[in-house]
Amino acid sequence: MPNQSLRQSEIDSLQYISSMTNELVQMAEASRFPMISYLLGMAYAEAFDVLRGARPARHAQLSGNPLHPKTQAKDHRAHARRA
Repeated sequence: MPNQSLRQSEIDSLQYISSMTNELVQMAEASRFPMISYLLGMAYAEAFDVLRGARPARHAQLSGNPLHPKTQAKDHRAHARRA
């Protein structure tokens, strides 16, 4: 049962993410890339857990993703102020 606190677009995104990461896990395992397989498996598990309501839908707004543009923009402004 999908998480009731999610919008339909978020449910659709999570379903797509879990489907694609599951396929990528299988590809990584077949190619013998255990670390990539593990990391993709964690992404799959997280998407699936959020989808079924086992985890909150939103954590501290992308705080752990250094590649996300919003995170980079915050870091850039912080560095500019110090200079």
